[in-house]
Amino acid sequence: PVNPIRVKDKIAGAKKYYEYHDRCLFCDLIRQEKASGQRVVVETDHFLAITPFASRFPFEIWVLPKIHACDFAQSLAGYERDLAKMMKEVLRRIKVGMEDPAYNYVVQTAPFCLENAGGTKYRTIEQDYHWHLEILPHISRVAGFEKGTGFYICSIPPETTAKFLREVKI
Repeated sequence: PVNPIRVKDKIAGAKKYYEYHDRCLFCDLIRQEKASGQRVVVETDHFLAITPFASRFPFEIWVLPKIHACDFAQSLAGYERDLAKMMKEVLRRIKVGMEDPAYNYVVQTAPFCLENAGGTKYRTIEQDYHWHLEILPHISRVAGFEKGTGFYICSIPPETTAKFLREVKI
């Protein structure tokens, strides 16, 4: 029942955005990325893979469901094949285009809903948070600046990495 600081910050940021705009930050992100197309790597019927605007690492990719849902396990039913298709496409582009680097992927989903001492639950997470996958190829190292400050330096613009991955012949 412990949420890492980065997860807490992401959830708090999504909640703050929702409170201000009355809509999901990630749904807005999907609309903007589809309209621009610059950072889109792959699109399927139900998912969008992008290189995020403020990438922490070169070739970082986020896979987002196009339908709003906060919980990976509860919202995936019926979309398994499309997610498998998306993951196969993205991971093949990484493998072929980048000579098969090691990578991690992280499922960012809503945490367990816990009550506080007064019995109050955080429930707007169903409206303000949007689950997604983050794929992080290991092609660079976190160095002193990143470790000391918590700020990341990504040496390649995400538009460049998205274009490169789109153009990989598989």
